[in-house]
Amino acid sequence: MRTHTEEKIRDRAYALWVAAGSPDGNEADFWHRAERELAEESGVDLSEDAAEISRPRPIAGGIKI
Repeated sequence: MRTHTEEKIRDRAYALWVAAGSPDGNEADFWHRAERELAEESGVDLSEDAAEISRPRPIAGGIKI
């Protein structure tokens, strides 16, 4: 999965913050919104199904987990 660099996220978060009138606080909200927007633009699946972590299947004849 391709991830965005911290610099791209920081730049987007800053732009969102400025567009919102540069309010005090809520830095994490702008950071997370920037992450989401960049992920959506690059086609990353953000659905709950994609977020599910499943246990790998054991190899046939191998050690059971």
